[in-house]
Amino acid sequence: MFLAACLVAAALFWVLGLGRPNVAVAIALDLSNSTYAPQAFNAPGTVMEREIQAVRSYLQRNNQLGSPNQVQIFGFGGAIRPLTNSFNTDGKQIEAELTQALQNRDLPQQIISNTTDLNLAIQKGTEALSSIPNYCRDLLLVTDGAGNVSPPVVVNAVAQKVRLNSIIVGAEAPELKLAALTTNGIYIAGAKDRLENFFTKEFFAKVNTNIKWIVLWLGAAWIALMWTLTLPLDRWIFQGLMRLEMPLAGQLSLGNALFWSVLTPILIWQILKLLDLPFFSAC
Repeated sequence: MFLAACLVAAALFWVLGLGRPNVAVAIALDLSNSTYAPQAFNAPGTVMEREIQAVRSYLQRNNQLGSPNQVQIFGFGGAIRPLTNSFNTDGKQIEAELTQALQNRDLPQQIISNTTDLNLAIQKGTEALSSIPNYCRDLLLVTDGAGNVSPPVVVNAVAQKVRLNSIIVGAEAPELKLAALTTNGIYIAGAKDRLENFFTKEFFAKVNTNIKWIVLWLGAAWIALMWTLTLPLDRWIFQGLMRLEMPLAGQLSLGNALFWSVLTPILIWQILKLLDLPFFSAC
């Protein structure tokens, strides 16, 4: 019965997405002129245009969730401005607000597009996320340029339980990589063609996973299976096939169940560490 219950629980968690955390995502997009020059602001084929398209694809997939992520979008250069009004789960409304913000001809001047301030983007994103209680907090930073990331900014993100996720279009950014590692976030550097895949697959899967619960239930099912097999091992394998004495056969069958009862939690713990998923954290 316990084996059946664990298998049913694992199936339900997998199919229905039970145990998935509530997530708030602040997306900070680098809109400095290096993301579109020498072409026009948000011109087709530019890094900026790919950033915006990746965000739209993310919002479309987010709408498919039973409980969508809370999302707010920011644009930054030397300054940062919100491109959507507040955190929201309505993808269509977020897209409409984003489109309206990008049509603002003064936006390049408002964000001071001739420079890039990563510290400011992280700081403001962290502040925005800290106002959302009882949610897992993820800041997704997209930039094409190098910049300095001060340790106090990362320390503040850790204190506010904000994961710093970065995708760099171009060369590596060691300081952002360290910030992602420190806060248990994701870091990727590469071509602009990877942006949409990162948003809709890698990042989306990372923040919305309930895999640790599925692993837990499957581990419990394995332990239950080992105890279920105690009698068959005793009677059919150890006594029947191997011709062992009854006391020894019983000890071996019970020892097998006890062995897996101890080893399985250790294996589950190691799997979760490998997946970078702290079990005692809701995120």
